[in-house]
Amino acid sequence: MWSVGSGKMLGIPSLNTDTTSNKFCHGMYNSKQDIICRECYSMSMLNTFRKNCKPKFLNNSEYLSTKIHPRQYLPICPSNVGRFHSHGELINSIHLENIMNICLNQPMTTFSLWTKRKNIVSRVLKDRDKPKNLILIYSNPYIDKLDVELPKHFNKVFNNVSKPTSNVNCSKKCLECMMCYTLGNPITQIIEVKK
Repeated sequence: MWSVGSGKMLGIPSLNTDTTSNKFCHGMYNSKQDIICRECYSMSMLNTFRKNCKPKFLNNSEYLSTKIHPRQYLPICPSNVGRFHSHGELINSIHLENIMNICLNQPMTTFSLWTKRKNIVSRVLKDRDKPKNLILIYSNPYIDKLDVELPKHFNKVFNNVSKPTSNVNCSKKCLECMMCYTLGNPITQIIEVKK
């Protein structure tokens, strides 16, 4: 279920879901607003040169979003750090419950989850605690809008800018930086130049 990272994500395993079948992603991709989702790398890749990944990601989507599995049946991250969604997005509350149980299964592994779905996070965390080894990163959909407050329950906000600026702090490979994968890192606003 875990994918091997490549490019910027080289060395960091990722548990991905299928962007192309995610209703939320379709809505954002087809939005009339000027948001990063209209340029979604995942939607583009999974419909072209990464088509071979779609069946695996679709299987992950179905497995993680249709029922809360007993913890012993959840996938184990093969590293001391893992990412949820270098492709994909939260599908529903069940999906997040399974992700949090994956985190609870591996308390010595640090996990990071990127999501735009504050509503799902808020709904689930109303009734349970966030695992201590999970870093929640709000993926700001708006380009060049850097005044987004840190949402409740989240550790960081990931922002995209259209041009290099002095406040860009995300420009290396993830393993060289680890800002998004280090518990207690004080930086809350991550800023990357969109590709």
